[in-house]
Amino acid sequence: RIGAKHPIVLAPMLAHTTPRLCAAAANAGVVAFEGAGQLGKDVLVSRIRETQAMLNAGAVFGVNLFVPSGFYTDPSSWTEPQAAAVEVARERYEGYLSELSGEAAGTAAPSLSREEHQAVFSGQVDALLETGVKLVSFHFGWPDAAEAGRLREAGATLQGCATTVEEARWLVDQGADAIIAQGAEAGGHRGTFIDAQDYRRGLVEVVPLVRGIADAVDVPVIAAGGIMRGGDIRAVLEAGASAAQLGTAFLSCPECGTSAMHREALLGYGGEGRDASDPLPTVVTLGYTGKPARGLQTDRALRMADLEGALPNCFNGMLAGRTLQAAALKQGRKDAAYL
Repeated sequence: RIGAKHPIVLAPMLAHTTPRLCAAAANAGVVAFEGAGQLGKDVLVSRIRETQAMLNAGAVFGVNLFVPSGFYTDPSSWTEPQAAAVEVARERYEGYLSELSGEAAGTAAPSLSREEHQAVFSGQVDALLETGVKLVSFHFGWPDAAEAGRLREAGATLQGCATTVEEARWLVDQGADAIIAQGAEAGGHRGTFIDAQDYRRGLVEVVPLVRGIADAVDVPVIAAGGIMRGGDIRAVLEAGASAAQLGTAFLSCPECGTSAMHREALLGYGGEGRDASDPLPTVVTLGYTGKPARGLQTDRALRMADLEGALPNCFNGMLAGRTLQAAALKQGRKDAAYL
């Protein structure tokens, strides 16, 4: 129905997917997604137009949006242990920043309010309408009816990400045209949004998750998570998926925005002295950004491991994470980075 040549989707990977990568993938017959994250309207319009200028006729390109209600929680709703864990995490990250810079770390910028995040999201919807994007996916739930309605009225196809059968059914009830079944193997942020604090219940391997969701809903299912080879694609299609979404498989492409340090870690199995028989393991943790995400198990993850069960599941519970990531990338410190 979307019209792509191949049943393959380029996953939206904020800071990695670039206009060049999206255009190259879409022109090769893949459905290519740009990740909007928390980009402002003007920046997003610029990136979309840059991509569209490189697309061939018939190429399929879409944009993924983060739903604010799924990544922000009001600090007044945190329990005392959660608030205490946020403070400990802040102190540790600021100490880590001091180690990297040799200077006292400044206080992380305050989080936007829920209303400010919603305003950014509305601006992103404006960007999609202004640029004529007709394929949109959502992470961390589903937008309010007004925003979804604006996209629907413009003729957009809307997709939602589910980590459980329950979430898939709920998304279809909201009007999702397709479901992205995010298996436990997936890199990046988990899309769990129902009982998100207990996100580990949504760590279901991709093949059984696809089977369960395909049996439960009557819309196409797109499989995501650990899909790297043709055999992996075949397995999820046989399980009931209409397409396979790949992210990590594209990270080493020359068009990708992956840092040199990250490429080295990926191609070197995570670090010096490691090989295919002993790669650096990956871990799903709140300790990178405040939202559960899978990445290489660097020292940064290990330093936060004891807070895993106490932190609230939200970006605004880990405000120093973005600052630390920028510092780690600048200095080439794999141990301090989220990769």
